Parts: sequence; structure tokens; C-alpha cells
Amino acid sequence: MARKPDPEVDLRIKQAAATLIFTKGLDFTMDEVAQVASVGRASVFRRYAGKRDLLLDALGSAMDAQVTMPDTGSFAGDLRVVVSETLDAWQASAPVVRQIYGEAGRDPAVAEIMRSAMRSRMERSWGIYERALARGEVRADADLWLLSDMLVGLVVYRGLLEKPPPSADEVVEALLHGFAPR
Repeated sequence: MARKPDPEVDLRIKQAAATLIFTKGLDFTMDEVAQVASVGRASVFRRYAGKRDLLLDALGSAMDAQVTMPDTGSFAGDLRVVVSETLDAWQASAPVVRQIYGEAGRDPAVAEIMRSAMRSRMERSWGIYERALARGEVRADADLWLLSDMLVGLVVYRGLLEKPPPSADEVVEALLHGFAPR
């Protein structure tokens, strides 16, 4: 009778792969995953037929990280926190994130993980928009998906092209007030 897979080992393997992705990029080996997870090579291959399967699973989990749901009392304050954390996250792992975006351009499964993770993160942080609407800080007909896309798009664009990021205050000012004269 076959032994039932150990969920603790599953988690250690997935966490090891995620750690390697964010420290080494996509150029890790299954043997390195086994070593970081402190399991045998066979344990990794029993769960994943190949590196791509493990990469997709680990990337999906890593991209599902929780987003802070700030409540500073104002939409501008909440956005400033989200923008700061987004800029900081990019800066902390820029080379790896560039590599992942490159892979997303080649592999539709990676692209789908990226798309799903970004939408999921935006949906989880939707409370800041609901509070802003309730306080009258945002027009009722505002396209809040567009606002979210503009924030993420700016960070990704600047990050991929290795352009210096703007400050969180500059981003919030542009998102909330555009570029019209005051």
C-alpha cells in the first residue's frame, strides 16, 4: 500500500521553490529545491513531474501573498500605503520580477498566474475603494479598475525599463488629481 503524501512536506517543497524563485530567479534546480526543503530528491519528483509544474505551483502560491488593507481614514492615505508597499515590493525583487514577466511573455500558464494573482490582489484590497466611495472621496462613476491598473502599470513599466520610480506622494497626486493646474 502506498504511503499517503505528507502535507508538511508538500508545503516545505512549495516554500523552498518560492524562496529560490525570489532569491535566485527561475534558474533553480529540483535538487536545490530538495536541499532547501530538507527532503529527498524523490519527494520532489513524486509531487512534480518536472520543474515547470513546480514553478507554476510555487509561483501561484507566492503571487497569492496577502495585501495590506490600510485604513488611514482617507483615500489618499490608503493609496499612499498601497503605492509605497507596491514600490517597495518591486524594488526588493526587481531582477526576479523582470524575469517572471519575461517568462509570462513566453509561457501562457505563467501569464495566467500573473493575471489571476493581480486581479485577486486588487479584489482583496477593494475595501479602500468602498470606504472612499462612502466618504465621498471618489466619484460614484469612477472606474476603479482603471485606477488600479494605472498604479500597477506604472510600477511595472518603470520597473521593467529600470527607470527610477516616482515617490508614493507623486503617484497618489497623479492618480487622484491628474496633471491639470490647481
